[in-house]
Amino acid sequence: MIFVPEQVNLAEQVKEKLALEEENRNRKIEALKGLDTKCLIEQMVETEDKLDTALREEHSYKDLNAGFLSSAGTDCAEVKAILAELHNQPRAEKMTANDVAAWLRTQRTENNRLASAISKQQVIAFNLGNMQLTTEALKRRLDGIHKVLHLKTAQIRFLTETDN
Repeated sequence: MIFVPEQVNLAEQVKEKLALEEENRNRKIEALKGLDTKCLIEQMVETEDKLDTALREEHSYKDLNAGFLSSAGTDCAEVKAILAELHNQPRAEKMTANDVAAWLRTQRTENNRLASAISKQQVIAFNLGNMQLTTEALKRRLDGIHKVLHLKTAQIRFLTETDN
């Protein structure tokens, strides 16, 4: 069989196309390896574990200090109980409602038990705030990892579905 120049040219084109496809496949393989999803999944698992631990610590802290938790701008149950005791104390002189309110305000600094309870309430609120900030930061980080993982999944899908 004698090759005509057209057949030689066609064979060369097929060889070039196969070489180009092989090069593209190699590039895709390198791109897929470069996505490093294994590391990303490890980060996700680690962050989930940290978030779980932070949520458990926050819950435990709330349980241990339930009497000193307050909503924004109000006294906690422990402070309210001490104020109620002070309010119900018999006083030698008759006081008006305004006088009692003023006296209770001064007790917040003069009465050691009440001042200690108020201080503990503030420390607990501060610590709980820090715990909640940590929890929120971990949630945001986990959300970011999920978004990156979705992006990489789309990249993998694109690289494995295209023919080029």
